[in-house]
Amino acid sequence: MNKSSDLFNQIVPLGRLITLANQHKDRLLNDYLSPLGITASQFRVLCTIHCEISTTPVELKKRLSVDLGALTRMLVRLSCKGWIERLPNPNDKRGVLIRLTPVGVELCERCHQLVGQSLHQELTRNLTVDEVVHLECLLKKILP
Repeated sequence: MNKSSDLFNQIVPLGRLITLANQHKDRLLNDYLSPLGITASQFRVLCTIHCEISTTPVELKKRLSVDLGALTRMLVRLSCKGWIERLPNPNDKRGVLIRLTPVGVELCERCHQLVGQSLHQELTRNLTVDEVVHLECLLKKILP
């Protein structure tokens, strides 16, 4: 086997493991959030909006690394549920700002309370405290 093939076999499994861990986290998140009538994807969008106070669809697209069409459909669903509102963008007459409604803020906070520590414990249940600290440090190094 040549060096480039070895490198491919080392890198792809790491990416696959990160993907599988993310999928596992999303399944757990969906399980925790289903009693509140919200999905993991919807929760991610609401949390991002909540952190930004108000934002544009293009900014959300960049932050979440999602397709703008899919995001637009998601925003329509969130608006229909009364969790977000679209406001005219004073800096762009054709654009809109997205902001959580009071109901959306309350839902986001309830979700955080419901999920918070439970999700962390479930994700790290097979790790020691030192391994959790080390994993967090390594993941932070991977991120830009």
